[in-house]
Amino acid sequence: MEFIIASWAIVTGIILGLSLPPALRAKSWRQFFTSAILAVVGILFPLFTFVMSVFLVPEWKGGCHHGWLDCFHVGKLALTPLVLWACGAFYIVQILKPEPKPRVWVDLGVLVGAVTSTACFILGLVIHAFQDGMAWWLLVPFYVAVWYSVLCVRAIRASGLGPVAYLITLAGSLPLWAISMFWSKNHYLSLPDNPPDCFVVTAALRGHEPIVGPFSDVERRGVPRIANSQLATFWKFERLWSLHCPRTHRLFRGTYNRVGPQIAARITSRITADLVYLLLKPAEAFAATIVWFDELKERRT
Repeated sequence: MEFIIASWAIVTGIILGLSLPPALRAKSWRQFFTSAILAVVGILFPLFTFVMSVFLVPEWKGGCHHGWLDCFHVGKLALTPLVLWACGAFYIVQILKPEPKPRVWVDLGVLVGAVTSTACFILGLVIHAFQDGMAWWLLVPFYVAVWYSVLCVRAIRASGLGPVAYLITLAGSLPLWAISMFWSKNHYLSLPDNPPDCFVVTAALRGHEPIVGPFSDVERRGVPRIANSQLATFWKFERLWSLHCPRTHRLFRGTYNRVGPQIAARITSRITADLVYLLLKPAEAFAATIVWFDELKERRT
């Protein structure tokens, strides 16, 4: 809870810091709220998506249908200086709007933002466009790419910079792109050859046996597994889910296969595993109810 409160306090502080200067200059509450909305939609939300997309990277080589390219969400973190430069230029042009003409670094920053966001959108389209339920993730890079492209066209028309300045800027960004490609390939090579089996519910088995037990041998896809009642219940529920609602199940599984291992990797102590086990109890009760109704229906037929 303290972490959540601190996170929201930081976000609120950033929004206030970005919104107050133009509002105080205009002496307008309307300007404050307009600036706050622009700061969230144009800066904070894109930055959040840029960072959180790291969790979309598969956890094993077999999940990378495009090879190392599927690891670009990790490698693109090397582009952070370009992203921050673009965000600074966006703030000047769209929120602060100074009376004197913006400086050269602002116009070039808008260009960098347009190129970077467009490239990230295209690569994201290649990686996720045909994956069930993943196309929605592209909405943010799409509107950011369009937004920056419009600003870039306006900046080029209004500024007196020649094409040489833009070419030098783009050439200067190439080393960061090279690092991002190298990082993506290295991350892909570091992935295991077999799919990980340490997901959230399974990780909760590491807790104290009096709490998470008892354990029993359960056959799962023809392989004997050790499971507690919670894990066995979720397995039964998932089987019913995939049978009756395959599309939503694929959407869930596609997301869970990416996020689940990241969460499970942080369950490193028995106390944490006990806590996760208890937090999953309401979901287990819901799953058990669905399984019970299905078994009751089968007995009646």
